[in-house]
Amino acid sequence: MLGLLHKLIKTTLIASCVVATVFSLAQAARAGYRPPQDQKPPSGYTDSSGVRGGCHIAGALSLTLLAPVTHVGQTVSSHPTFVWFVPYDQQLPLEFTLYEFDTNNRPSKLAYKQQLQSSSGVMKLSLPQEKQGLITGKRYLWQVETLCDRDRPSHNLLVRAEIEVVQISSTLRVALANHQEKLQKVTLYAEAGLWYDAMTEALALTENGQQIGKVAASLIQDLAQ
Repeated sequence: MLGLLHKLIKTTLIASCVVATVFSLAQAARAGYRPPQDQKPPSGYTDSSGVRGGCHIAGALSLTLLAPVTHVGQTVSSHPTFVWFVPYDQQLPLEFTLYEFDTNNRPSKLAYKQQLQSSSGVMKLSLPQEKQGLITGKRYLWQVETLCDRDRPSHNLLVRAEIEVVQISSTLRVALANHQEKLQKVTLYAEAGLWYDAMTEALALTENGQQIGKVAASLIQDLAQ
């Protein structure tokens, strides 16, 4: 419980930072994220996020996943996008890992792994289309590890969150087919409790220069409330 509270406070603080320094928030661009009605608490595995030994790189402690921490975030995508925030300027080696929970509710099966370099601001990684997609009805654990010392893994910084792939409802499917604009899709996904899909569409708006950052910022603000 203390670990969950710590992550919630940290997400609130980082959301304020993102909204204030990365995005320009406007009420007209609010998407209105609502947690899923059947929201589930995360497992105890996410409580192990943090520094396992001692990462002494300045600012490294602030790396934060932009994902739900008080409940398991949902998606209808087999190849979702994962997003996190890096407030420091140093280029540090990172390792993204995705695990599938087994029937004993343990993240034992490796689904995907990729190494990359950090960059200041919002980072994202999409599961490659050529890789096997996530399975509807399954829950996964994803983590980003800052490789502070490759020779001493216990000194690395580790942050985790969980994601569940759910079946898209017929109502949402029809609504998405009738609304082609990305801003409308963000709202539909957000109101349906599909955090990962809403954030993916919101970031696409940012890349296209439309409503620059405002929609993504509103989602993060909703997540922190």
